[in-house]
Amino acid sequence: MPIFGHFLPSAPGAEKRFDARRKLSLLASGLRHDGTGLEVQIHNISGTGLLLESDVKLATGDRIEIELPHAGDITAVVIWASGRLFGCQFEGPVSPATLSAVELKSAIGPAPELADAAVPAPGVEEDQSAPVIDEAPGEPGEPETLLDLIDRSREQIALAAGISADRVRIIVEF
Repeated sequence: MPIFGHFLPSAPGAEKRFDARRKLSLLASGLRHDGTGLEVQIHNISGTGLLLESDVKLATGDRIEIELPHAGDITAVVIWASGRLFGCQFEGPVSPATLSAVELKSAIGPAPELADAAVPAPGVEEDQSAPVIDEAPGEPGEPETLLDLIDRSREQIALAAGISADRVRIIVEF
């Protein structure tokens, strides 16, 4: 089973914990204590626990097994739940080798340049259902790059939410 993911940079001044958490986006599978399968997205991980998101409703105290690279199935206990997010503590520590394996699995290849990703490859027809990006405001005749669009959108979202732009994360999947 392939596991897709990538690490996100830590925000400056982020909370400091005893065991450093690695921010990432990693799809994984697991099992509930009753044997039903579950698909999760891991948002961060450390040697002692992880933050995951799932459509399956979990409760505080539930035991789950999550499949991690290098380690296989790891048992964790849900210690808090908030909507689709669940904070879990591993029953035993996870080795640095497993954390490194998670990092290697998430480093599938270099990220494409955002400005180049908006241009279709030669000889490949454009997807007609893809959204059209309008020209940037204030620059008539010159199309806005994808990176500029993301930066502008991040600022608008932050303004609407009343937070700083560095707290807004935008993920684009190609």
